Amino acid sequence: MAGLERSETQVSHRERARRCAVERQRGFSVFGLPAVAVDGLPGRAVRVEAERSNGPWDGWSQMIVRVCDAPVASTVDVGVVGVDAARLAFADVHALDLWRHEEPLDGLADVAFWGADAPAAAQEFTAEPLTTSGDEGSYGWTGLPIRSALRRAMTVQAWRDAEPGRGLAVDFRPHSHHWQVMRQVRASDTESGTLPLGDAQILFAMTSWGDGVFPVQVDRDAAGHLLAVRITLAEG
Repeated sequence: MAGLERSETQVSHRERARRCAVERQRGFSVFGLPAVAVDGLPGRAVRVEAERSNGPWDGWSQMIVRVCDAPVASTVDVGVVGVDAARLAFADVHALDLWRHEEPLDGLADVAFWGADAPAAAQEFTAEPLTTSGDEGSYGWTGLPIRSALRRAMTVQAWRDAEPGRGLAVDFRPHSHHWQVMRQVRASDTESGTLPLGDAQILFAMTSWGDGVFPVQVDRDAAGHLLAVRITLAEG
């Protein structure tokens, strides 16, 4: 008879990723979202390509981690990836140990807000238009001490919520690794950005479709060597 016992220790995300890659499992869970780890990647930079959809909506149909241009002998489903913030990350699992998502690297943060009522909010709180690429039409403050930035963000949010229907989005941006790469994403025509981290480089890219769960496949040659990892974002 089968039984189930609670483990004395938790399994780290790195170990889950290792097992997924080495044992070629169909993904694993990270903070409640499905992710995929793949073995056979080389110890060098690889290309990440994207193809446009031919459908009625202008968006990416797939993103491809291209390892080698060679004849494909097999294509296998390896799971799905879940997106909860409109973007995908392509990363070396060891480099993620160094990742600081919300903690500012310099103790500073930015506050940005935009929307139909942004000019009124800017006048109310003496905020200036933001001049960074990708922030056109936004107002706020840059390079504030973290606590001061948080107070301003909360004050603007409270002003928005005080009157139902106000059109305003507020973004609190600590100077973290996430902030660094998202500055590139917002300014990029392809909505993508890269960040060196340790001995690796991480790439973030917007799905162009928003959130969702997207299937992942790998291409291998006749000897079983990895040729490409494909994420399908839209059919056609």
